[in-house]
Amino acid sequence: MERLKGKKIMVWTFMGNARMYEALEKYGDRIDTIGLFSFKVRATGEIVESGVTISSMLPYINRYRHIKWLLTIANDGANSIFRALRDNTNGAQELFLSELIRIMKKYPWCDGIDIDLERGDDYSTHAESTTMFKNIYNTIKAYDSSKLMNICLPGMTSVNGSVGGENWCVYGDLDPYCDTASIMSYGMAWSGSAPGPVSPRSWLEGIYDYAVTVMNPDKIFFGMPAYGWNWQIYDTPENLGKAYRGTSHTYYAAKYWMTGVYNFTHDAPPQPFIPIVAYWDDDNKVPWALPHVYDYMEGRDAARYSYPLLSASYNGRQYLTAYGKQQKSAFGTVYVDHDAMPDSYSGVVSVSNSVTTLGDEGAATYHFTLAQAGTYDVAVKLGFPFWDKNNIHISLDGNEVDFSENRLWWPYWRTTFWAVLKKGVSLSAGTHTITISLGAKGVQFYGFRVCSSFSEEPTVGEAEYTLAPRHFKDVNGDMVGPATGFKLTLEMLRRKADSALVWYEDFRDDNPLPQSYWTTLSGEWSVWQDTSSSMNRPYSQLEGKGQLAWNYNSFSDIHLRAQIIFPETFSGKAGVFIGTMYCCFNYDNQRIELYEGSTLKGSYATSFSKTSAANIRSNPSFYTLEIRKRGNQVRVYSSASNTLRFTATCSDVTGYAGIRSDNKVHCQLLRLGDAWTYEPYERFDVLMPDGTFKTYGRLSRSNCSWDDEFQVFTLTADLEESATRSESISLDYDFFHSDMMPSIQCGKDYSVTIIPRDINIWISRIFLGDGDGFSILYYQDVDSLVYWANEAAYRWKLRGMCMWSLGQEDLRLWEWLPKQIE
Repeated sequence: MERLKGKKIMVWTFMGNARMYEALEKYGDRIDTIGLFSFKVRATGEIVESGVTISSMLPYINRYRHIKWLLTIANDGANSIFRALRDNTNGAQELFLSELIRIMKKYPWCDGIDIDLERGDDYSTHAESTTMFKNIYNTIKAYDSSKLMNICLPGMTSVNGSVGGENWCVYGDLDPYCDTASIMSYGMAWSGSAPGPVSPRSWLEGIYDYAVTVMNPDKIFFGMPAYGWNWQIYDTPENLGKAYRGTSHTYYAAKYWMTGVYNFTHDAPPQPFIPIVAYWDDDNKVPWALPHVYDYMEGRDAARYSYPLLSASYNGRQYLTAYGKQQKSAFGTVYVDHDAMPDSYSGVVSVSNSVTTLGDEGAATYHFTLAQAGTYDVAVKLGFPFWDKNNIHISLDGNEVDFSENRLWWPYWRTTFWAVLKKGVSLSAGTHTITISLGAKGVQFYGFRVCSSFSEEPTVGEAEYTLAPRHFKDVNGDMVGPATGFKLTLEMLRRKADSALVWYEDFRDDNPLPQSYWTTLSGEWSVWQDTSSSMNRPYSQLEGKGQLAWNYNSFSDIHLRAQIIFPETFSGKAGVFIGTMYCCFNYDNQRIELYEGSTLKGSYATSFSKTSAANIRSNPSFYTLEIRKRGNQVRVYSSASNTLRFTATCSDVTGYAGIRSDNKVHCQLLRLGDAWTYEPYERFDVLMPDGTFKTYGRLSRSNCSWDDEFQVFTLTADLEESATRSESISLDYDFFHSDMMPSIQCGKDYSVTIIPRDINIWISRIFLGDGDGFSILYYQDVDSLVYWANEAAYRWKLRGMCMWSLGQEDLRLWEWLPKQIE
């Protein structure tokens, strides 16, 4: 019927609870398809009955003849079962196919089969997986062509685009082998993940924008959860006696939290019973709540924060982060503040009030006068513009100090920094002399200060928040607060360590390829920038062929990363190089290859594709390639997860480094890092509301030495970074907790200061809650489910919506869904 186009509803009988039967009794006329979740398959291929009994469903099967009743066969997410069926291990697939016929014969009234096989393997198994589904489909149709086959598919945003690793699934390949397909686009957030919508908008849009281009939309059921999660965030899961933070709940369990029926002290005192108000996430179209949270803030809500911390936004989350460390200097009382203009100079010298630069045989002299004798600190302000402009000699009253830097990863290249010339030096009243002389051409001198106490350190900034806990009204109308005390929880995003940064180039600067820093060794290179963008640094792409290099020919042990985009006209090889070593994507044979000169040293078979001219700027497919060279040992990586593909032994080459391509290619990132030194993205300190101080996040490591000043570590053995630690870092938001703070009271304001010690840490949210328990709760309500049902019908023009699972939903939902029969 035309009025039901796009509005079919599929559910499963998983719950077996009273509300499931109530929904069937009252609203069976609103349901198009039901998967009878009553069958399990074993690794042998045998199908056994388990779960809601068929006998309990027969009254509804006999009553609702319009419903398509499918026998759901599930493997409960067991990879071993999926693998055995796919590979026909000991005849498992053959037995499985015969078992499908057996159960259809046993229940001849069934309309077909629903295949729910989860936890397949990676893309390398996609052909075999598709063949298995083809065999299932052909078997069912050969038995009875009128029987239907529905397949339950993981959420995919592209080929190889599963967030859960289910890359065996290729929608377009499976489309011919099903009558309908239920895409299980729920579970992005789960019990072990960071709190958030179970089905966030960005994920849903990615899935269905892709699915309708490779599958028949009339076959597709849009998957939505009827359930939600309540994540406890006041302590670590192990301290709570849980494997994960999250507890699954139905709509009505969420309602009990909202109305103060539940609490975190086993639904009994001492924690008060507090009704709460939910928030509406208008981007994701889902409600959420903060049970027993007395105040919370997003990262950007800081009362103050200092540079280099910056405010940013991602998927609706407003956070603070820093992309690089800055030098923080203090001088005490400054007695002399001298600029760069010398009193005299000789040789080749460029002078001005702001900066003096030394050339061949360059030297410059400065005089300053002190009113009285005393002990002073003398600091100089310098700039090392490039890796070969890295040395200057400076003397105070004839006592010379050599300033030089040879560490590629040092964070103050191409910027200014203060350094100690003399610390605690005794100087007489009267005139003194500072002289600068050439060490390496191009070093910049910006002046000096004579002061009482000079200090400097690298900083990531800090953020201060004001928290204002206030009493809540409990279910009895009394104003209440925590019975035991408050806890502070910080939601932070950390990352695994990366090579200590030497150069990050996304080509977004106004002058993206200055000749002082870059050289074209061959071919032609240019930068395209999105001139229509209002951003300060608009999206840009390097494009060209030949060799483009940093203008420095003494690279040795480095880590190179590039994000390569292949235009539709591309052929040949493209990648990164150091000296005569070339690591590339070979498009023609779909391999990653490593060459030393013309000798192939290693390869890895993979797949990559071109981007059409229509999408090359707005939606390019990019591929990440990396090489890490340590002496004559080379590692090659690819993919967004920096996966090690192979290792090789080569000559210890040196020379220029950069990007190389046979034909015109595009690149949106070129990153240079140190091969041995890593920068962690993990540690932060907190000054608590009760005045205590706590450090979080630093991992214990072995086989490395620490640089305490810059908080980086250098490997002492040729290992992967992951081998230096036993602890992993979540790729999701994580939570860090204070101790109980009984001195904090409702009705007063308090401050908390977060001090990151590493870059690339996101300060996401902070929560001040009842120390006996508080949480983040997401659930699905009528408004949420109806919104997405309409999107399925009218935006993507799908078959309808499927919902996991019957009996978890707000039963009022069915009043808003159309009857499937007249």
